[in-house]
Amino acid sequence: MNPMTWCCNPPDAQRGVALAIALVALVGVTVISIASLKTGLLELLMAGNEESRMNAFHQAANGLDAVAAIPENFALVGGVGYTTCTANYGLDGRSGDRGDCSAFNVTLPAGFDDADMEMAVSRIDPQDACPPAGMKSSCEYFSASSFSVRSNYDGTQHKAGRSVQTQGYMVLVPRIEQGRM
Repeated sequence: MNPMTWCCNPPDAQRGVALAIALVALVGVTVISIASLKTGLLELLMAGNEESRMNAFHQAANGLDAVAAIPENFALVGGVGYTTCTANYGLDGRSGDRGDCSAFNVTLPAGFDDADMEMAVSRIDPQDACPPAGMKSSCEYFSASSFSVRSNYDGTQHKAGRSVQTQGYMVLVPRIEQGRM
């Protein structure tokens, strides 16, 4: 047997071993790649959901600011529990029953997009309450009334998220306007 021939031609028992090892390695790399791809897609979906959640949160907060920008939304009409709502409140069953509202006269600033918004302003204590001590206002000169503003943003029809926020507001009323001075 020629030594040169033997060194370059492997014995019959070892034919195809390199191919088998390469195929096993290729399958392993493929499995790892697919797992990484699935993890990446899941993280992408999670990031999209978080973006929708934050967008909905900010939209609801913008609604609170829009209601607070118009003082007429805090009119001292009715008693405790008197609730005014936006005209679209409860029309599609998102916020509840339209019967929860005493009136539908909450107004928003011009140009405010309220297509997916519902607002409700509720009076939560009587007008003749004294202002809290931290406000540095005298009960002799001012009375206070508290309101709860509920902002409901529901953009789920176009995958924009949903958020409901409630914030309290206090209105100071000079007693001279009440005819008590």
